Amino acid sequence: MYISKTREVGLNGQKNALNKGSGFLSVLMSVLSLVLIMGACASMQTPTGGPKDTKPPKVLSENPKNLSTKFNAKKIEIVFDEFVKLNNTYSEITISPALENPLEAKAKKNVLEVGIDQALEPNTTYTINFGKSIGDVNENNILKNFSYVFSSGVVLDSLSVSGTVKDAITNERLKETVVFVFPAEQDTLLGKKKPSIYTQTDSAGNFVLKNLRSANYKVYAMRESSADRIYNRGLDEIGFIDTPINLNKNISSLTFRVFKEEPAKVKIIDKKIDADGRIQLVLNKGIAKPEIKELDGDRFLKDAVTEFSLAGDTTSIWTTSIDFDSLKVGVYSGESLIDKTTIYRNKRENLNRTPTIKDNIGNGKLKPGSKFSLKVSMPVLQLDTSKIVLLAASQIVSGWTFTKTAKTNMEFQLSYLFKNDRTYELKFAEGAFTGISGLKTKAYSRTFELDKLESYGNLALTIDLADTSKQYVVQLIGEQKNIVKEDVINTNKKLVYTTYPTGKYMLRFVLDENKNGKWDTGNLENNTQPEKIWNYEKTITLRANWDLEEKITVPKDL
Repeated sequence: MYISKTREVGLNGQKNALNKGSGFLSVLMSVLSLVLIMGACASMQTPTGGPKDTKPPKVLSENPKNLSTKFNAKKIEIVFDEFVKLNNTYSEITISPALENPLEAKAKKNVLEVGIDQALEPNTTYTINFGKSIGDVNENNILKNFSYVFSSGVVLDSLSVSGTVKDAITNERLKETVVFVFPAEQDTLLGKKKPSIYTQTDSAGNFVLKNLRSANYKVYAMRESSADRIYNRGLDEIGFIDTPINLNKNISSLTFRVFKEEPAKVKIIDKKIDADGRIQLVLNKGIAKPEIKELDGDRFLKDAVTEFSLAGDTTSIWTTSIDFDSLKVGVYSGESLIDKTTIYRNKRENLNRTPTIKDNIGNGKLKPGSKFSLKVSMPVLQLDTSKIVLLAASQIVSGWTFTKTAKTNMEFQLSYLFKNDRTYELKFAEGAFTGISGLKTKAYSRTFELDKLESYGNLALTIDLADTSKQYVVQLIGEQKNIVKEDVINTNKKLVYTTYPTGKYMLRFVLDENKNGKWDTGNLENNTQPEKIWNYEKTITLRANWDLEEKITVPKDL
């Protein structure tokens, strides 16, 4: 019995031990599973590492020191507070005066090394401009306008030129605009040469060029389209000082008015076929008496309709047939061929040449005193007025007329004495218009009512010219920076704008020096500045059912 009992106890102990062991294993497995799951979850996410780094690298030390004299080192080492890398080394890093061979620069961790293993001119101040080449490794935050200056002699050139860069039209201060100088006898801007002495404006449009030697300089400011510091006329915007500056002391308060020149030569810069079959040509500048001619016969343009923009720089061509693989066309001004191109068509591309209709009704309201206007997406060959119906309060009305308003048979107006507090519906049945493609418009309708006069405002400007011997173009500018209205004045005058949409407006006054009724840009080669512009400092807020009067004195010197 004793042995038997002992065995029983032993067996029970083994069972208990197994049960305890099993529980321990279960817990262990659960812990391991949890660790694995957490590890897997953790591996799927990238640590945020705190806020994003937005600061550029900071210089900690330089060897030899910046602004050193008696410089004879073969290598410059610049230490930063973080790892750095170089961008566009050969285009961004320049030295002035230029050396025989390009500089050799390389980044190692947080150290930038620049090799100067070549002869230097005696008693000369050199400036290494790093442009936008230096950035940190992680975010590539750029250290802008950093320069390293040294002299091979005992004296550093220390003269400076500073000032402000503004937009010639808006008078806004321009940031990140390149400002540079050329020695007057070495001015190669129009020769497509890069300047080696340059800087960029800060966020307030200010700049300073330092460590210049006493000399005569040509000074420029440029808003680039391609960041290559090479002036591209018609693409880049340029500003310049009329005459070379004689730098024998620090010069401050220079002001540049930056503008875009008209290209010297007219060229086709874009061509395409729209989804509805319209052919578009875009020129880099407008021309007088524009004309489009087919260069290989007149098969496709014989019955085509051509429309030119008011500026003469954009051409729209609608043809009866678009069934060509290629079409050679020339752009003419009178009898002179300006440029030519070939337009290619991919016949696998589906074109929808069904004409569509757009109207001037916004939010279901027709402006008081205006007519219902519409535009068809292509020239109209045939108009069937029997398919046009005007309804008032669901009743058919008569006494309206429908006429075209453009040479290209695309714009039309419906004239009728619309009344307030009535709902109108204008219906066009299918086939009301037949386009040049031979296809007809689909059914179209528009429900609208005459807007109330009290929804609009009136503006009266009493303009006093300080100099009545000059002519000005007065421009009313809308919230989208568009010119809403233009008036030419040469005497004190009152301008009245009635029934204008509510909103904010600006006023711009152009000193029309050549009296051609428009703003003229400058010309670098002819050394002419753009016509001056004065932007009225006050924003005009036009409210509904409000008559606003504004008295403005235009200063003598804009």
